Amino acid sequence: ARPLRPNLVKRAFNLHVGLSHFHEDLRHIHLKRLEAVVSTQSTGSNENDEEFDTLIGHLQDVVLEDEFQDLQEQFLSQNCEEFEDEDENKLIYTDIYNKYIDTLEGYICKRLEELQPGFTMSKLLTLIQARKDEVDPELFETLASLADFGLFKETMLNYKSEKDNEMGDFPSLVVTSLACGLPLRP
Repeated sequence: ARPLRPNLVKRAFNLHVGLSHFHEDLRHIHLKRLEAVVSTQSTGSNENDEEFDTLIGHLQDVVLEDEFQDLQEQFLSQNCEEFEDEDENKLIYTDIYNKYIDTLEGYICKRLEELQPGFTMSKLLTLIQARKDEVDPELFETLASLADFGLFKETMLNYKSEKDNEMGDFPSLVVTSLACGLPLRP
């Protein structure tokens, strides 16, 4: 192996130092840009905070209303029997999911329009996306079930399971008594 020439080592060292300074300058430029963006966004943040707080407050009120709770409960009760805990989804799940979205989102929009003139769903979704860490987890899960089929299916299956548990194993008792030939009396 031939020894490295002093000029080559010196140039490599200078290149390394130059690159280090370049990366430092680049980091400095990125920090300046970030500071500019943050200062721009902080202007009017009180207005954005107030708007966010007001909308989220109204949204929480709407989701906690008896009418909304009854609407959701009724929908889950009427449709949960269609769902099975299997990996493969049935085509009817899509129809039920679309009706669920139309029903609950329609109710939420109608109520928020009544409570906040000029309300738009796109504005609400933008605010929630930007500040999802500030939204109550239960409220976020309710909203997520409108946008996430997997969560919707899980909600249906959980409701079905709870409903079956409330009934106690009544369906299996009926099947057992039929198999034994026992007469069923109302």
